[in-house]
Amino acid sequence: MTENYISQIREILGSKAYTQSALADRLGVTYAALSRWLNARARPHRRRLETIAKLHRQVIGFPALSEKEMAGVDRQAKALCRKDLWRLISGNEDLQNELLVEHTYNSTSIEGTTLTQKETGLVILEKGIIPDKPLLEHLEVVNHAAVLRNVFRQGHREPLTESLIRTMHGNLLQGIRDDAGSYSKYPRVIRGLDIELTHPKDIPEELRRLLSAWNRPARKTAREIALFHAEFELIHPFGDGNGRLGRLLMALQCLERGYPPVIIENARKAEYYEVLEYAQKKAEGPFAVFLVEEMKRTAGIIRRYG
Repeated sequence: MTENYISQIREILGSKAYTQSALADRLGVTYAALSRWLNARARPHRRRLETIAKLHRQVIGFPALSEKEMAGVDRQAKALCRKDLWRLISGNEDLQNELLVEHTYNSTSIEGTTLTQKETGLVILEKGIIPDKPLLEHLEVVNHAAVLRNVFRQGHREPLTESLIRTMHGNLLQGIRDDAGSYSKYPRVIRGLDIELTHPKDIPEELRRLLSAWNRPARKTAREIALFHAEFELIHPFGDGNGRLGRLLMALQCLERGYPPVIIENARKAEYYEVLEYAQKKAEGPFAVFLVEEMKRTAGIIRRYG
């Protein structure tokens, strides 16, 4: 997220969690280098900026967003809307292919796939086989691209239903899991997160409640898309593939409302998990800001095609 690193450093120091010497050690720089950053005589490179931002969130927390600020976030998303967007994507194969590779590479990489973006494109667009890479990873990206291609070519709205979600999951995990398309019958956990997921017996009821709220005839904002994704991942209806499916659903939801489909970059994986967990435990504002930033990146890709 775009933040002022100087104010972040000052707030960390002001919290008394670190002395300047200790903070310099934590960041892996000298006391003098940290002083130069504080006095704007030098600027940290990107990786250091990310470390400072993450440490700031750990020590200070996410900034609270007022209703006025949240309305501003929604206005930023609305400014990216295009009524003809779905038609543009469904009718332009070159644009489809670029978005397919971008989304598939990033979403599968978040879940651990080791194919590079170039390799992902070769597998999807040229049906290539990458030596020394597991066949399972080939199948994961091929399935993901096929589901997303269907979303892009659909080109019209229809209610988001349990049946559609189960069909998408079945296609996403086809040939990978025997229970593809079926709700999990077992407790699930997300490693590294202290979050209680929906009990297996409650999955159908919780998912229907979520879908009923989403399908109400009202304008859907970036904030509501963020909330849906956070709640869907808490329900975690399937034994595997919930993250990939949730991000595919988010692409569908964006297109239904004319927003550029969110493509969460693998490079921002740690930040994505942080704002998602924060949305699940406290407030969705930082996650909505994050999603709009990613919408803007996708909008830049789309602008090259018309």
